[in-house]
Amino acid sequence: MSFFIKKLSIIGVGLIGGSLARALKERDCVGEVVGINRTRASLEKARELGVIDALTTDPVAGVRGANMVLVATPVRTIVPIVRAAAPGLMPGAVVTDAGSVKGRIVAECEAAMPQGVHFVGGHPIAGTEHSGVEASFATLFEGSRTILTPTPNTAADALEQVSIVWEAVGSHVEIMDPMHHDQVLAATSHLPHLMAYNIVKTLSDLEHDVQSEVFRFAASGFRDFTRIASSDPTMWRDICLENRAAILEMIGRFGRDLDFLRDRVAAGDGETLHRIFAQSRETRDRVLRINKGGRT
Repeated sequence: MSFFIKKLSIIGVGLIGGSLARALKERDCVGEVVGINRTRASLEKARELGVIDALTTDPVAGVRGANMVLVATPVRTIVPIVRAAAPGLMPGAVVTDAGSVKGRIVAECEAAMPQGVHFVGGHPIAGTEHSGVEASFATLFEGSRTILTPTPNTAADALEQVSIVWEAVGSHVEIMDPMHHDQVLAATSHLPHLMAYNIVKTLSDLEHDVQSEVFRFAASGFRDFTRIASSDPTMWRDICLENRAAILEMIGRFGRDLDFLRDRVAAGDGETLHRIFAQSRETRDRVLRINKGGRT
């Protein structure tokens, strides 16, 4: 797949933005990469690491002359940043994002585009529990999925350009309605993160209340299940606020299932407990088979 981005501007040079820049540079698919952050220190670090070539804290200046702009900031900041940068966008530019919530963000970013500039909602399903440009690496997206969320207003050539970028760095592109995306991600990503955070909080409170040694004896199961509780708190606070309705629906469903499980434990219903655990194991094994290598 042959393509070249003469100038790519990345607003939010952290794990996702930094990894995309590294991946495109490694494949000789990009010319100049301009980094745009609120703080100059983080940009200096990104330049020192070779992730970006130029830097600025001014979004208008940073996107000027860019063929493509990626906004990889916490979801509650995406719309204000796009609006702030809009005066610097040149006709023909394509703007996309990496946010984990899409509905309102896509609609408002589309409305903010100047004449001749197109927005394509995007969400690379990749990452680690670490954040910051220091955590970025060129192979992050290999074998992953990226969801693009076009609307009837999305230009076909803009959608194609963004698709090509993600496919070039090893990601498989899926197309999804923005609101449907938010429902799916509430179940598959947002709820698991909230569960991990809450389990750590419960055990932390327990340790404080009874002066126990719960964390001293935490084994691999605890580490595996709660790994994602090391994720960026600001990012997850914003996701909860932005995708509130879908997340609340999933918390409700999970709560009802947890109540049922509690009742079966209280009743000593070993047969039902075994059935739930066996079904869950079978489901997880099937999901892992389906998603092996990041593709169906």
